[in-house]
Amino acid sequence: MKTPLKVHVIEFFIGNTRNKLTSLLFAVVVWAFAFGNTGHEENVEGFILVQPQGKDQVVVKQEIAQSRLVGQTGDPFTGRCRISISGPRNVLTRYLDSTERLNGTIQIEGSGRVDLIGGNVFDLPSGLSIKAIDPSWLNVIVDQVVKVEIEVKPLISGTPGQGFVLFPGGITTEPRSVFLEGPRELLEGDSIGVFTQEIDIAGSATEKLEQTVALVITGDDTGLVSIASGSPSEVVVRLEFQPNLTQAQAEVSVRYIVDEEIDLDIRGDRTIKVSVSGIEDAVREWEKRVQQGTFYLLVKVTDTEGQNRNVPTEEVRWIEGSLPDGISRDQVKLERIILYSAQLLKAVREDEQQ
Repeated sequence: MKTPLKVHVIEFFIGNTRNKLTSLLFAVVVWAFAFGNTGHEENVEGFILVQPQGKDQVVVKQEIAQSRLVGQTGDPFTGRCRISISGPRNVLTRYLDSTERLNGTIQIEGSGRVDLIGGNVFDLPSGLSIKAIDPSWLNVIVDQVVKVEIEVKPLISGTPGQGFVLFPGGITTEPRSVFLEGPRELLEGDSIGVFTQEIDIAGSATEKLEQTVALVITGDDTGLVSIASGSPSEVVVRLEFQPNLTQAQAEVSVRYIVDEEIDLDIRGDRTIKVSVSGIEDAVREWEKRVQQGTFYLLVKVTDTEGQNRNVPTEEVRWIEGSLPDGISRDQVKLERIILYSAQLLKAVREDEQQ
């Protein structure tokens, strides 16, 4: 007997109920797993390094052009950013668990506005994608890297010891200049300088001083200027000092000396003005010796047969040790000594009798 159609319909919907419920349960589980494992999104912290494509280029300025959470428009971009990543939950979870912080690099052709999300910044596993980066846009300035020779300027502080001054022009460095490398705009301007580390000459009491010191670059707020390869990071600084000279003048006695057993009648200058220069302590000691009579001039005299003569400076002497240390012979200036006459006493008497 043929089964009516109505019965077939009823069996289709309610027959094998257990199997159909089991299949429905599996379908719900699979759907729930698949739905829950796709389209998952996480917000994480990251860092983006902006680099120029050209080898001889450098990024000199990068500012935030558009942002919702990380900084404001016009703020310097430090590389820190907020990243929204989307993908299957299990893939995303494994990736984030194995990565402490997302680091990426974006290369740019030159100055201008940069879209961070459109730059394929991060190397992500298959299935993951970047939905958003904040900040999203930057304004970047790129400059050419050049090499420029800059003169080294010694930095000196302090005052030399008593009796010495730093000789003008007596400061030299070896080498005199070094090469710096950095952005063209900075190095071809006048804001960058190269100085030595400070040299303290306080209390120095020597004619020459030599020190090897490191170099310091000034005027670079970007940190992009450096000493070029092949140039030294240290220089030798040589300093020359000279005595801090004081001048004095005094009336000094002139004493004439003749050979033994010769009696001469000598008529000439008995005192003349003498000027000396030297360190202050030595000059004051010299003035003291003049007052005490321990410093006087000695002139060797022979018979001039009554004729006068100017005594050459090289024939003038003084007692050894009577000129203080700190004053050399070439620092002693003498007025001209005039010897009016030097005759034997016998000849003098004969002239008087006539």
